[in-house]
Amino acid sequence: MDQINIQQTLNQGQQVKTQPQFFPKILSIQLQQFQQQPSVQSNNEKQESDMKPMEDDEFINPSKEEVKEAAKKYDLNKDLSFEIRALNKIQKSSSVKDQYIPAMISLKAKENYIEANDLSNRVGVDLICLIDKSGSMMGEKIEMVRQTLMVLLNFLGAKDRLQLIIFNHCAERITPLKCITEENRGYFEEKIKGINATGNTDISSATQIAFQQLKDRKYRNNVTSIFLLSDGQDDQAFTNIKQQINQVEEVFTLHTFGFGKDNDAKMMTSISNLKDGSFYFVQEINLLDEFFVDALGELVSVIGEKIQIQLQITSQPPFQDVKISKTFGTMWNQNEAKYQILVPQLACGTRKDYVFELMLPQINFQINDNQRNVNVLEAQLTITDPQSKQVIQKQDILELVILNENDELNQNEDDIDVQCQYFRVKGTDVINSARQLCESNQNDKALTLIKNILIQIKSKEKVAASNECQGIIQDLEQALSASQKKEYVDYGRAQMIQMVNNNYQQKGINSQFYNGLQIQQQIPAQNQNFCQNQMMQFVQINKPPQINFPGSKQQPK
Repeated sequence: MDQINIQQTLNQGQQVKTQPQFFPKILSIQLQQFQQQPSVQSNNEKQESDMKPMEDDEFINPSKEEVKEAAKKYDLNKDLSFEIRALNKIQKSSSVKDQYIPAMISLKAKENYIEANDLSNRVGVDLICLIDKSGSMMGEKIEMVRQTLMVLLNFLGAKDRLQLIIFNHCAERITPLKCITEENRGYFEEKIKGINATGNTDISSATQIAFQQLKDRKYRNNVTSIFLLSDGQDDQAFTNIKQQINQVEEVFTLHTFGFGKDNDAKMMTSISNLKDGSFYFVQEINLLDEFFVDALGELVSVIGEKIQIQLQITSQPPFQDVKISKTFGTMWNQNEAKYQILVPQLACGTRKDYVFELMLPQINFQINDNQRNVNVLEAQLTITDPQSKQVIQKQDILELVILNENDELNQNEDDIDVQCQYFRVKGTDVINSARQLCESNQNDKALTLIKNILIQIKSKEKVAASNECQGIIQDLEQALSASQKKEYVDYGRAQMIQMVNNNYQQKGINSQFYNGLQIQQQIPAQNQNFCQNQMMQFVQINKPPQINFPGSKQQPK
């Protein structure tokens, strides 16, 4: 399969500007020049030990125009919706069995249509990149990392700050946290050229420096994130990083990028989950820059931080035994009848749907007319504006109408949106179960499991045809191929781990494979917003012809 026809994709949506004002040069020309330059490691500019305070981060100096504009960027009161919904508003009771009702808390942020080249109308970002330079990264991997970092520079501006930390068996901070001004671009380019591959892998040595930097920095940007790039396996990394992260009170996300089929996808996913990040599985190394800008596009379009959702059962007698019987995903924290969800950041043009099942116990009494309307749940949201630091609160109540078993029910349509999100998490559960079956060499059972849920989803024609259901259908069809014995070993394990993580969180890009090769996104990914998609298209268009490693297909001109 040929990779995406760029012009056809652009015609499907907004046209991408191919010469943004902040791009010093077209990427293809820039990277061609970069590749021709020698790669030299500077040994006389080593940074101080991670044990010393890192208070050399550069001051962020926004213009008066940026400060004035910040107040009117995004209105969380108007542009952010928060609600709690069930599959059906009306429920008939049963005297013989408990009933399980799909429901969800839904958080939708209106699209802000941030242009990829519009540096003034977005938040500033503090980004720390942790780069594996162990011996296994030698060759095309480390070359593509260097090129991707060059691409990254062109999407960052003067109010963004970047830091580079390299690691093999030990870690080194090769730059402080510096603004991406025109003056500093040359500085970063020289540092990037000096990154070479040698040695073993100790991921936690790099995260230790990064977390210390977050604590020590004198200034803080609107949004903070860490990108971790590695192809290796480090048995102690997750345990060590979890201990380190417990000592950090900063608000940030942690995205991980795993190279090749030998990377420990499960570990890298677990690390990203510590701070609500995405795991990007990079089998074809020439796709790294596209995944990188997807993660960056989310960061620059953040409109809320420190998101806290509280959910509490509020039903009174005779319905006091109604409860939440199941939650989907790892983001739920339970304390008796109360539930909490914490999210570091929220981007515009995205949605978060936290799906659960309500259990309505069997009822052996007559429901009076004045008892039918039941306030079952109360949900509360707290979110902070990353620029003004204003705290916004919202709340909603789930009210169900509960009828007697023999009452007539004339009309009770399913909520298609709830049904779609329920299929998303149910399908994701199936992918996770199928992966576990493949681990025990029960690939045939895994295939049967996936086929059954696909039949179930497609039997609901109206639901299956909706845009919100296309993502899980595509992922399940990809999982069918990934569950074959050879494919599972080659790429299926990492692909399915990635699907499960990203689908629960509704973020990131799920890798797609065709005939064993990882391919580009041909349409906007399910969870991408306008800015992410625009950045990715720009990178695809400007891929230089020399990026054509084995197993990849050259971009059409």
